[in-house]
Amino acid sequence: MRQLGIALCLCVFLTPNATKAKDKKNVPLAPLPAVVVNAKKIYLSNGGGSSMAYDVFYIVMKEWGKYEIVGSPEGADLIVELAYRVERDGSRVGSSTDTTNTTHINSAEKVDPQVVLTIYDAKSKTLLWSESERPRSARRKKNRDKETVNSTQRLVAELKRRVSGHSGHLN
Repeated sequence: MRQLGIALCLCVFLTPNATKAKDKKNVPLAPLPAVVVNAKKIYLSNGGGSSMAYDVFYIVMKEWGKYEIVGSPEGADLIVELAYRVERDGSRVGSSTDTTNTTHINSAEKVDPQVVLTIYDAKSKTLLWSESERPRSARRKKNRDKETVNSTQRLVAELKRRVSGHSGHLN
């Protein structure tokens, strides 16, 4: 009887973790609120952090042509905001020893950049949907900028996919 109890406990604790990785790809996407899908006019808002990311966002949204971009929130059905945020999470400290047996202490600030796309109802200011992308890390500014652009484009692509009703699966 005790062995049966242990086996049941193992099943309860191990089954969700064992299936979590493979089932993630099989989770159907939740539908967007109807107001997002049916909206005609949107106001694009720069939530700050990177004017380059916002510029790319504006161009990609305009090229999509699904929504009419208006100049004020009052004339819009939705407010679609793009923000670039960097969360700072302390410092990472390490050491290394060189060939002369001298120890060097190194520290670097831990940062977590994110591009965040958020959609609000223009009238009630209710948050309707939000998605974030973490740009891949890069040392050189040119490459960091490229990764920020790629993250922005992926966010808009995800919005397009959801608006068009494709009920694909999470990757």
